Amino acid sequence: MLKLQITNAQDRKEAQNRERRRQCELERRSRIFNARNRKIGIDVEFIDRQIAEKRAEREDQNKKNLAFAKQMIKDSNLAAVLEAREMEERRRIGVEIDEFRSKYQRKEDSREYDLNNPDYLKMQLPPRASDGDPVGLSSAQKFEGEDLAYEERKKIMAAQKNAWLEQQVQERKAAQEERKQAEAAYMMAIRARDERAGELDKLERDCRYRLGQANLRYNEALATEKKQLEQILKEQEEADNTAEMYNNLTSDMLTENPDVAKSSLGKNRAVGFMYKGMNQEELKKFYAAQKEQMAANKVKRENEEKMEVEWQALAKSIQNEVAKLDIQDQRKRREIARQLMEENQLMALQQKEKEKYYRDVVNNNVPTDAYYSQFNTTTR
Repeated sequence: MLKLQITNAQDRKEAQNRERRRQCELERRSRIFNARNRKIGIDVEFIDRQIAEKRAEREDQNKKNLAFAKQMIKDSNLAAVLEAREMEERRRIGVEIDEFRSKYQRKEDSREYDLNNPDYLKMQLPPRASDGDPVGLSSAQKFEGEDLAYEERKKIMAAQKNAWLEQQVQERKAAQEERKQAEAAYMMAIRARDERAGELDKLERDCRYRLGQANLRYNEALATEKKQLEQILKEQEEADNTAEMYNNLTSDMLTENPDVAKSSLGKNRAVGFMYKGMNQEELKKFYAAQKEQMAANKVKRENEEKMEVEWQALAKSIQNEVAKLDIQDQRKRREIARQLMEENQLMALQQKEKEKYYRDVVNNNVPTDAYYSQFNTTTR
């Protein structure tokens, strides 16, 4: 039998701990061996700003979702109330219809009830009861062709027909009147429901309008406050700019006082941002140094041109050697290709001879129909 290893809670806990330690080690390794983060670091302020923006966006989305959910709940409650009212109205109309049927459309009052009456034979009189004394059971009670109560039956049938017609007219009028009343009640209920829905919708639009007006007033107050703050900042900036221009106009930098560029660290030192340029002696020294640099650069360019010519000659000789080696390599490749082609031709000839041998000697025994017909001839 196979010995299956069944894990218990302690084994699963130990495996989870090992996986957690492995993940921690991988995260720590990615942090330590990342040269960019180790030497430069990350922009914490930018990341915090991104987190704040994401949090604000998430809160805004949550507010929108909450408002949408509240609106859905309100609509669902209103729909449920309207549906309950409609179901109650339908139930009431059904009850009234059943009461009308049980009161005015009974089975005993139908026109064909005498044909379907289960007690018809019990209530039926003998055929010759009008002749006086009833006859016996074995006596002849009815003869072909006679109709003793034809006139009376005809009157009764006419009266019954008129009564049926009158009853049908009354029933139809009552049914129409009842249906009109039911439809009027139903339309009244629908009208009341629509009026209530309109009132609720009007209240909701009024609330939304008031909320929009409050937001508009709040936004206008914020805009006014922002404009006032911008005006104050603009006036302060203009005052600072005026003071700065006055200080610059009255400073030694624009008056070009050469004494302001002298440094206290030595006579050959100068203050950089107050420096106004070189004098004639300094310009002569500068031009002389510039000529020396031009001569040195000319000598350097001549040496570089000479070295470039030598390198071109060396590169040309190397190209010639490479071309010779390439020609030799191509000759060797052509020779190898020729030998390979001869070997392939020889192998193709051997393959053809081998196929001919198999076709003429080995595979010459072709099975006939008798070989195939011997199978599936018995149950074994």
